Amino acid sequence: MVRVNVANIKNCCNDLPECQDHKARMDMLEKSHNSIKKNVGTKTLIEKITRWHHERNLINGSTDKDQFAKLIQEAGELSDSICKDKNVSDDIGDMIVVLINIAERNGLSIGECLETAWNDIRDRKGKMIDGVFVKEGD
Repeated sequence: MVRVNVANIKNCCNDLPECQDHKARMDMLEKSHNSIKKNVGTKTLIEKITRWHHERNLINGSTDKDQFAKLIQEAGELSDSICKDKNVSDDIGDMIVVLINIAERNGLSIGECLETAWNDIRDRKGKMIDGVFVKEGD
C-alpha cells in the first residue's frame, strides 16, 4: 500500500484553477478517511463496552428494568449539565453505555437500533413547535 501525504498534494497547486476540482476531491477523500477511522474506533469502543458489561455480570446479573432505571438516572445527570451549561459529553457517553447494555441484553446492536430508528424517521414530516420537532399527525 502506498501512503500519500494528502496535505502535500492539496498544497502543491493552490493557485492553479485547474487544480480546484482535484483539491476538492482530495478534501473529500481525507474526510472519508477520517470518517472511516472514527467508525472503526466507535465499533471498537462498543465492543470494549459490551465486554465490560459481561465481565461485570451486568448482562446476566441485571434486568432491562434495572438498566432503564440507570438510563433515567444518567438522563437526570445530562439534564443537570445542560441546565448548568456544563460539558455534556460524559453524560451522553454514560447514556450510550447503558443503551449498549440494554441492546446487548435483547440480542441487538446499536447499529441495528440506529438503522431501525433511521428507517422510522427518514421520511417523517412535521414542524418545529417551541424548539421541538413535532411529526405530522401528533
